[in-house]
Amino acid sequence: MRRKIDWTGMAAFLVISIMAIGLTAWQVRVDRSVFEPFFGSVDPVWVMTGATIVGFGTIAYLEQASDFAVLGPGPWRDAVSVIAWMVPLLAAAAIGADLVLRYAEDTNVAMPDALRFYPAIAVFVEVVLHAVPIAVLVAIFGPPTGFDVTFWRIAIPVALIEAVLQAVYAASLGTAAFSAVHLTVFGVVQVWMFWRFGFLWMLAFRLAYYALWHIAWGVARLDLLF
Repeated sequence: MRRKIDWTGMAAFLVISIMAIGLTAWQVRVDRSVFEPFFGSVDPVWVMTGATIVGFGTIAYLEQASDFAVLGPGPWRDAVSVIAWMVPLLAAAAIGADLVLRYAEDTNVAMPDALRFYPAIAVFVEVVLHAVPIAVLVAIFGPPTGFDVTFWRIAIPVALIEAVLQAVYAASLGTAAFSAVHLTVFGVVQVWMFWRFGFLWMLAFRLAYYALWHIAWGVARLDLLF
């Protein structure tokens, strides 16, 4: 059964994507090098623009084919509650791993570039590593209707994408192992947030995590550990 597209939600996705493109363009003018580990020599603005176009089509498909939407059916108060208790827990685990295993000094983008880079890259990651593969798996397996087999067929493979990428590029075996487990859990929660509350709340979850791990701790760790 095809559902109706929520054009209000799609408009919100476009606004957020345009903001991400704007932040990317700003950061490129200041220091393009922060994007090079992710995009290489390709112009980050074009990458973000392409992600926006792909993301719009992908989410439009998901809105018609499943409960994955920009604005999901779950109450926003519940989404805020999940973010409020789970994000600090996941960030604390990452900080603890950093204290014990020691990630590289340049793990986090420095301030003030971080304030432009992380909001922009968060949108890119949610589109490319979550929305697109979820759409592919929904097309193959159909949409989940609860915590059923279909949900886990979608959630686990999607979560493993970011987990494996981070593990492969980790500086040590210890950080690779932690990143693999930590980001698998993080990714499953992200897929659930998307399915239950919508793309915007999945993005909010990542942004809150980035604020604690990459920005707040990213500043503090340089004085504490190096």
